[in-house]
Amino acid sequence: MSTDSIVGWADRGEHVVDDGREEIARRVEAQVGVRPPEALLDVWTGVRPVDAAADVSLYGPDEIAERNLTYEISDYAPGLLLIGDDGGGAGLFVARNDPAPEVVLIGLGAVGSDDGTRVGRLAGLAVDGFRSMKSAEDVGDEAAPTGLIDVLVTHRPGMKALMEIRRLFHLSLPISALTDAGAHYPMVILTDVYYGKYAEAIGRLNLRYQCLAVRPHVTA
Repeated sequence: MSTDSIVGWADRGEHVVDDGREEIARRVEAQVGVRPPEALLDVWTGVRPVDAAADVSLYGPDEIAERNLTYEISDYAPGLLLIGDDGGGAGLFVARNDPAPEVVLIGLGAVGSDDGTRVGRLAGLAVDGFRSMKSAEDVGDEAAPTGLIDVLVTHRPGMKALMEIRRLFHLSLPISALTDAGAHYPMVILTDVYYGKYAEAIGRLNLRYQCLAVRPHVTA
């Protein structure tokens, strides 16, 4: 376990003081390009410290940028932020810019190729110091949608995401339909299809860009 981890700080009684919360948030945002989730700031400022018995190491504000750089997260999963690890080779990730993110457990050697396992919302896990965090072995795959679905782009994606969306879904939809000023989101890009056919592409794109959603298809 890293000596700079929050668990390590808890052992030594060296919590970051609460009145430095906004300074910490600004400093980390400048380093990683996104404001840390409030639940993570709660941990860093000792409002909700990680339980010393929890099988998790949450990175501190002085190491989170270095860890994301080391594992090249911006290259392999630009939609995610690495916030810690389970001590067994899996990283704890949250979606960037999500105010109430879920924690996703992904092997640090498989970032960019594995959708990972959702282990609970960050705020909820922080309440009991991460003692309740389920391991990947304990959490089964979420139930896949059954029947026909629609696939939607949830927000205006960047050009790289657009190119991958068109390629992986074999779309003839012109890029201008997704980028014009008049484009409205969420936008349906596939309709009346089976989830299983596109599950891999949806998972890959969401791991990198967090830009897709699915809904049951309703026949008019």
